[in-house]
Amino acid sequence: MTWTQLQQQRLQVERQILKKYFPSFSWINPGDSNNTRVEGNVCTNAGNVYTLRVYVPSDFPNSRPDMVVTSPYPLKGYRGQDLKEYGTSASMHTLDPRDGYVKICHYREWLPNLTVYLVVLKGRIWLEALEGHRRTGQALDSFLPHMQ
Repeated sequence: MTWTQLQQQRLQVERQILKKYFPSFSWINPGDSNNTRVEGNVCTNAGNVYTLRVYVPSDFPNSRPDMVVTSPYPLKGYRGQDLKEYGTSASMHTLDPRDGYVKICHYREWLPNLTVYLVVLKGRIWLEALEGHRRTGQALDSFLPHMQ
């Protein structure tokens, strides 16, 4: 399935924004509206590198994209606990895994004017909170407010 003309225009703008702020991110299968993803590495303030994947839904921008952490795998929390064990957890800002990866809760309310860039940015913030959790054992909630 292919994107509509309006979606193609929107995705071109999305690519430009993401390239400016997260140049390591790549678009995968950009012509296939059923399988478009955005993937790239994010380096935290502590110097740790993670790979985020954003699944762009076929009706984008009308639906919220899913975001997962694909690397490192499995994603570990405090004392080596596999974060997938949390499933959907408000305190950890996670949802049930997708494709075997930890899925990050990023926007409770999705609006069509929100961008892939903002999703990745929330992923970056979530990763900083994850590192706080790893140091202290406190839930991610302790490090960030519920993402709106």
